Amino acid sequence: MNLEEYKKQYKQDQAVGALAIEERLKLVYGDLEPRFYSPQTMSFQGGEDPIDGVAVYDVNGYHHLISYGMSHLYYNEQAVGEEFSKWGFELTFRVKPFDGDEGQDPFWVIQLMNNLARFVEETKVWFNEYQFLPLGGPIRSDAETDIVGIAFVKDVDLDEMETPHGKVIFLQMVGLNVEQLKRLENNSTTEEVKALLNDIQSSNPKFICEL
Repeated sequence: MNLEEYKKQYKQDQAVGALAIEERLKLVYGDLEPRFYSPQTMSFQGGEDPIDGVAVYDVNGYHHLISYGMSHLYYNEQAVGEEFSKWGFELTFRVKPFDGDEGQDPFWVIQLMNNLARFVEETKVWFNEYQFLPLGGPIRSDAETDIVGIAFVKDVDLDEMETPHGKVIFLQMVGLNVEQLKRLENNSTTEEVKALLNDIQSSNPKFICEL
């Protein structure tokens, strides 16, 4: 799509990238409606949270969360024809409800996504598939869990897509326990990360995190 085609197809008040994400989600989830959480003040309005929204789907006993904000969400003529849309990815996470949450959505995941987004914006270092990251402690501070790291892999359902602003990869965060994180810290090659993720997926095909 060139700039002239872009101007003809979209209006300046349209959230072009956000609409592309929604279309991708509909391909996977059809008419299933997510709950959607946004900060009171959006990032383009000067808000502190870099992520402007997170969709939460209830699927087969777990939550599937998808971020909006690591790619270009809004009408942007300067982004037309770029290879990647902004940082080129959105974050996703699958997690089982935690005992004691009493039906509440996992807002701690939204905070984790925002923390990772702040790291990217401040350091200009972004995440790719088959990277891993120690978290410096439990993935959720108010829960007894041995999940202390995450690895990144293309979301098993959402994968990647082309948008008018460039490619967007849906990077799923995969929770790593102490033993798994130590294994990667002892051998941090891409091949070892792939091998570990294959081991996890053999018994957990969707990489669902259970605290």
